[in-house]
Amino acid sequence: MRNPFEKRSNNSGTIAAVLLGGVALGAVAYLYLTDNGAKQRGKFKKKLKEKGKELASGAISKKTGISKKLIKKVADHVV
Repeated sequence: MRNPFEKRSNNSGTIAAVLLGGVALGAVAYLYLTDNGAKQRGKFKKKLKEKGKELASGAISKKTGISKKLIKKVADHVV
């Protein structure tokens, strides 16, 4: 059984988490603080919307039997 009061010297998980957080923060800063980042955000937003419509229309089509193409047209007007 381990001694719960024994100090551990393995901090590799903490170091990895801090490094990963730093990389994520750098990416977010790039996206929000530069002109190219704003363009990239626009592209991401457009792709994310399209993917969401695709997934939603597929799920609705499976449940209702309505054609996927028709559902995507309706989603274009709603979203």
